[in-house]
Amino acid sequence: MVKSETDYSKIDKIGRLRNIFSKDDKALIVAMDHGMIGNISGLEDIVKIAEKMIIGGADALLVTPAAGKYLVRKLGKKIPLVLSIPYDEKYVEYAVKLDADAVKTTYFGSVPLNWENMHMIWKVSLAAEEWGIPYIVEIVPCDEKGKIIYDVEKIKQAARIGAELGGDIVKTAYVGPPSRYQEVVKASFIPITVMGGPKMESVKEVLVMLKEAVEAGASGGTIGRNIWQHENPEKVVKALTCILHEGKDVEEALKMIG
Repeated sequence: MVKSETDYSKIDKIGRLRNIFSKDDKALIVAMDHGMIGNISGLEDIVKIAEKMIIGGADALLVTPAAGKYLVRKLGKKIPLVLSIPYDEKYVEYAVKLDADAVKTTYFGSVPLNWENMHMIWKVSLAAEEWGIPYIVEIVPCDEKGKIIYDVEKIKQAARIGAELGGDIVKTAYVGPPSRYQEVVKASFIPITVMGGPKMESVKEVLVMLKEAVEAGASGGTIGRNIWQHENPEKVVKALTCILHEGKDVEEALKMIG
């Protein structure tokens, strides 16, 4: 891999991770990469929703490479960015040159992975190591119909695989109670952020999920539609970050939303 004259390798993973994770080593990453599948309610104006996430106190935004470039042009670098990329090493280089703080790939499917899928992750992992940028490996166990399998044993496998294949952080599903999810955390030797998943019936469910995940040892959440499809998304972010960084209980956090 030929690099440009700028020696991006001098900017290491640790520095970029510090940009995302607060002094408590926890982070709320707002997932906003859903537009790659088309128009999504709540993300019509990506600049406006990004500004609300910043006001609410999000630790980072997860966006596509194109949206990342657009946000930087419109807003400047006001918040750490994680780029959701394909399994292509060139996008790792692109992320570094855009001054992103991490990259993430997505895998929804059978667990354990087959050799071809493992090799795809390994390639991105190696490129991320070479370019000094953190790599978030999203591995979510699903059945043959694409439905998420909320099973502790399967999610334990997903978390361990994400670590073994070279991820710096693994994103996967949460399944309670916290005492069971501790098994997932112990199975991985890298930090875990829990996904928000499908739209939940109430915002309280989202708060409870993050509270329980953190109690179990997770390092935060990477949550999307359960934030920006709410009528007051910046308040939801504030409530989640107060649970995450200040240890507030769910009822206290709910009062912030109103």
